[in-house]
Amino acid sequence: MSTEDLHRLAAAGDADLVDGCGACYADQDLRLLAGDPHLVPDDLLERAVLEPSGHWSPATWRGLWRRFAPRLVALVAARSTDVDRALRSLAPDFADLSAWPDEDRRVLEDALGDVLATAVETWPAPDVVTLLCGLACVHDDLRPWLARVDALTGPAADAGVVRLACHWATSLHWGETDWCTWWLTDDQATPVREWTFAVRPRVVRFAAEHPECKTARDAVITYDRLDRDEPGPWYYPGTGWSRWERMGQPGHYNWLEPVSG
Repeated sequence: MSTEDLHRLAAAGDADLVDGCGACYADQDLRLLAGDPHLVPDDLLERAVLEPSGHWSPATWRGLWRRFAPRLVALVAARSTDVDRALRSLAPDFADLSAWPDEDRRVLEDALGDVLATAVETWPAPDVVTLLCGLACVHDDLRPWLARVDALTGPAADAGVVRLACHWATSLHWGETDWCTWWLTDDQATPVREWTFAVRPRVVRFAAEHPECKTARDAVITYDRLDRDEPGPWYYPGTGWSRWERMGQPGHYNWLEPVSG
């Protein structure tokens, strides 16, 4: 995907804001959104794209994403907005990217794929999960974006896959099944589990090549514990408290109080 393609998409976009809510937006704000995209401040653009689906008509959602595509992709890439919530606005009941003309759809998908590639290589795993959850909203499917992760090559991509696999393997071991706020599906766990175990050979290979990497070692340990359905060496956040009580220790904190002797 070239930057020129994304800007070409924006140049062809048009947002008719006649259905804009006058109770939520001043006339000046609506005129700004419908005018020169370069003059719209980030906070106004972010506010518009984070609205619930019924706030704009489908045509307006499409117009907003088309004409502000470079700006919105940049906001997501910089993590300067609620990433998953912003990407939710490409879902079928919003801008419905899946119904766009093929060429336009591919341009935006590839731009977001580029953001995903950078994220896998450089972002912390929880932030990558947030991005993937937003991307899953686009076509109500996580698997196409995980396929893009699989296609990444090179040392930085390998390390990123290890971080993500360790994060998800640990979550699965703890019994978590729900990572996404805005991707409303009955089963988030199946594609996560499928991908996490599919990349196991890549993780094991990385661990063997980089014995100094604790994340890779932890991932391999977690895979083993998942295989054997055994408790892992890491407690779920917050469980230390109940363990403390099971050891017979006080079940509450308190200030130290002086006692008379």
